[in-house]
Amino acid sequence: MNNDSTASRTVHVPQPATAIASHLVRADKADEYFKAQTAITDAARKFPGFVGTEVLGPIPGLQAEWVAIFRLESNQAMKRWLDSPERAQLAARIEAYLSEPSRLLLLASDDNAEPPVAMVFTHRVAKGKVADYLAWRRKAIEAQAHYPGYLATDFFKPHGTFQNEWVDIVRYRSVDDLNRWMESEERQSLLKELKPIVESMHAHPVTGLEGWFALSRETGATVSAPPPWKQALAVLFALYPTVMVLSFLNPLWRNLSFAQSMLIGNILSVTLLTYLVMPRLSRLLNFWLAAPAHDWKNEALGLSTVAIGLALFVLIFQAL
Repeated sequence: MNNDSTASRTVHVPQPATAIASHLVRADKADEYFKAQTAITDAARKFPGFVGTEVLGPIPGLQAEWVAIFRLESNQAMKRWLDSPERAQLAARIEAYLSEPSRLLLLASDDNAEPPVAMVFTHRVAKGKVADYLAWRRKAIEAQAHYPGYLATDFFKPHGTFQNEWVDIVRYRSVDDLNRWMESEERQSLLKELKPIVESMHAHPVTGLEGWFALSRETGATVSAPPPWKQALAVLFALYPTVMVLSFLNPLWRNLSFAQSMLIGNILSVTLLTYLVMPRLSRLLNFWLAAPAHDWKNEALGLSTVAIGLALFVLIFQAL
């Protein structure tokens, strides 16, 4: 018996797979299509293995179709979603509102690739500049899409009457791909255009966070971490309320320079996440983060906890 064979076995963590659907919508069915697209997007968000989704509307003179992007944690999860009766029913509903059959492009994942990384951006938009900001944001996404390794941008609109923070989570396949975009001249030019539109901007890297998920803390024990997709959901669960709470404190340093206010925001968010939020959240979700593979009851309970928690946060902040 060779005991070393098991110990030396390489474990590959599945990486997200992407499906891109293109829809040419009939002019008289735009409202019905939007409702159907919202329904299939909501269904995807609740599906096991969901990572992210984005819907891009037509751009006059450039893009006639609606484009829906869905990302699931692995090729297997994507196949289950595409073959699911729920998706088939909703997809058939969408087809009834199109002037020609939809087109679907599948981007299978490379399970040997390194885990994707993300950068979280929060923007406090100046009064009366929302339309300018949305136009800038679309331009920025179009620019990023041309860079190697770009996956998607998830965004969260501001809620409530006392804050106007917009949150974008930009995802790339690797650190090198993300850095290539962050250091590009095109992005620097876009930041110059953004400066008169926003009052403040903060950037939070979401990568290399295994230390936040050190679930084995006994002396001499090997530090373990959950799969990257669980880390991403847990960080989102912690980051969203943290950013929202800090948005209420922003007026305290609004008179400082842009660079100074951004530094303070980053220091506070990283400190809160590292020393206050993530240790407690890791213990709260330990039953799910450290669950053995294929423990479907724990998977369902963990995903439900995150989804319900985020929904409650949204309701709370909407009420403020």
